[in-house]
This record gives sequence, C-alpha cells and structure tokens, in this order.
Amino acid sequence: MAVRDGVQREHSVLRNYPLLGRLRFLLEALRPELQQYFIERDYDGRPYDRDVRSIVYEPAKGVDAEEPFGTERDVGAAGYEFLVPSLAPKATPDQPPRVRMGGPDCAKPYDMALLNISAMSFGSLSANAILALNRGAAQGGFAQDTGEGGLSNTICATVAI
Repeated sequence: MAVRDGVQREHSVLRNYPLLGRLRFLLEALRPELQQYFIERDYDGRPYDRDVRSIVYEPAKGVDAEEPFGTERDVGAAGYEFLVPSLAPKATPDQPPRVRMGGPDCAKPYDMALLNISAMSFGSLSANAILALNRGAAQGGFAQDTGEGGLSNTICATVAI
C-alpha cells in the first residue's frame, strides 16, 4: 500500500504522507456522520432535523411514536414567543376589543375586530358554508375576508339566525 501511494499521481497528500493522508480521507468520509451525531443539535438539520426524521422512522420500524413533554430549545431566549395558560382567566369584556383602521385624515375610519375570518375563495366553498361563516361573523361582530379582493359586510348585515 505504501509503494502504491508513493507512485500514484492523483493525491499528493498520499504520496508525501501515506499514513496521515489515509487518516485524512477516512475522517473526510466519516465527516457527515460525525457532524450529524456529535455536533449537530436535534433540531438543526436540513432539510429535516433529527426530531422530524425520528417521527417518520419510528412507525416504519414498528416503534411507538410517542414523544415526551418538554423541549431542547431555549424557550427563554429573546425572540422565542409562546402563550402561557392561566388558571384564572380574565373576565369577558362587554365589547370585543377593536382597532381603528384609518388615521385622522380618513373620511370613514373603521373599527375592526381583532379576530376575523381569513381570506378564502368563495368559489371553493358551498353556499351553506358561506352562509354559516356569514352567520358566525355576524354573531361575533367581526369581518370576513372573501378572498376575492373585498370584505363581506357581515357586521352590519342582518342575518336570520
């Protein structure tokens, strides 16, 4: 092997340093596994991290796909947002909170609810689904985005419920 490394012309590392050259190529071949198992965190992988791959592998191997509660992420870090449940919820306000749409120069400012029905194409919904969404928006006093470039005026609509 030393003679072959000494006469070959492809890799000067093998020709000049046969043992270290072989060690280098061995470590280069093991690099992905070393990176994946010893350096990379469970949620850093691309395109899928180890946590996601485990979810796929467990049922395929016949292992229970149950995950314990908890996380390895730093939930105290800046920019990590989450909701905290409360055992003592606040009292329901008399009027739902709203935000004013339009500034002081606006001719017709509008107070919009904070919770609204998101955009969806009316062409993809049945007539009964659209009526149900309209009734719910009218009951809740919020807007429904039609997805067709406008808002349904469900707040002022009189819908027989």
